[in-house]
Amino acid sequence: MASTSATSASCGDPLLQALRRILLTGPLLIAVSLLVFALTDALPGSAADLRFEKRPQLMAEWRAERGLDDPFLTRWGRYVKGIVTDWDFDRSYLNDQPVGPELGAKLQATFELTLFALVLAILVGLTVGIVSSVWPRTPLDYAGNFVALCGISMPVFWLGMLLIVLFVNVFGFEFSSNRHHPDLDVSEFVTRLYLLESLLRARFDVFASCAKNLLLPALALCTIPMAVITRMTRAAMLEEMGRDYATTARAKGLPRRRVVLKHVLRNALIPITTITGLQFGQLMGGASSRRRSSPGRGSAATS
Repeated sequence: MASTSATSASCGDPLLQALRRILLTGPLLIAVSLLVFALTDALPGSAADLRFEKRPQLMAEWRAERGLDDPFLTRWGRYVKGIVTDWDFDRSYLNDQPVGPELGAKLQATFELTLFALVLAILVGLTVGIVSSVWPRTPLDYAGNFVALCGISMPVFWLGMLLIVLFVNVFGFEFSSNRHHPDLDVSEFVTRLYLLESLLRARFDVFASCAKNLLLPALALCTIPMAVITRMTRAAMLEEMGRDYATTARAKGLPRRRVVLKHVLRNALIPITTITGLQFGQLMGGASSRRRSSPGRGSAATS
């Protein structure tokens, strides 16, 4: 009887914690929206100053039409109500277009760039981490640690400029300012995920053009997640190699390649997968640098 009650209590605690966090999500979102709205409102200048710099009459009419002269709480309440009731993020102050669809279209470009950069980071990070763990405290391990240190320490904007100088001035690469070459017809594409949809449609010309234009920014963005994945892979692999099952497998005479790739790596993938998911979120939130005239989230944030 006591064990049953203890089991139910242990099962109930996670449920209560999950319910508590769900209930706290609403007040937290309200507080964050209020803080961001207040910080944006406190910034000097406004969109009206940029749009109607030398036309005060038009500026006054536009501000009255958009309700920018209303009290702060009134404007914030109208904004939150539009999101909750109609999923309406208001209209852009620059071009009067709905913010939601426009931001959603730009997020597709950022998603493709993030996914491309993360794939590069996983390929390099896993390879370097596995090599470092198989031959620890050797020149290969020291080289892997040096690569990870450079990746985590090197500023992304500086690396981006170096890559531009290297690829454009030295190798003579030509990159389009769009996501693909302007001569390519993509009118049949349903989404703006050109890189992924071109693979599904077997449009390898579009895929090659998109991949070429994503190469430089993806190389610059992948350095930090690559370093994190490298260090996590090395640490997880070394920990798993010291466990009894790995020692037993080696004692039975299994080839080291099979022990590492089939047994050790499979168990080490749990923390690696977790840290990779976190890096994806950081890349999506941090890829705000404006890449020439690429129509992504960064260009929307800086325009």
